[in-house]
Amino acid sequence: MDRRRTSLVLLFVFVGCTGAAILIGGGRAAGEQGVAPLVVQAVGSVCALAAAVLLWADGAHRAGGVVGGAVVLLAVLDGFALADSGGGANIGAGLLRLVCLLLIGMATARLAVDEARSRRPQ
Repeated sequence: MDRRRTSLVLLFVFVGCTGAAILIGGGRAAGEQGVAPLVVQAVGSVCALAAAVLLWADGAHRAGGVVGGAVVLLAVLDGFALADSGGGANIGAGLLRLVCLLLIGMATARLAVDEARSRRPQ
């Protein structure tokens, strides 16, 4: 397995962990979230960060930078959400989180298309 294929698998694990964290968190009341969604999201974030490092090392500096920056920003947003005990909705943070997830999703889709093209017989 080359680095791009490994990073693609890691990004898909991130997508799966993000979906699982949303499902776990959505199934509980706001005051009773617990740490399970945060742990699942943290596992996904570590996978995405590893994918960013692999992309950067493979020469895909733009994709690696976008994924890495978005993951770091998501971690900062999660840290602020964890520290904020007010429980109120923060629309700006939610929008920023959505933008970061879209950036990672677009990078994943582009990487998947590039990988599929490279495997197509000439």
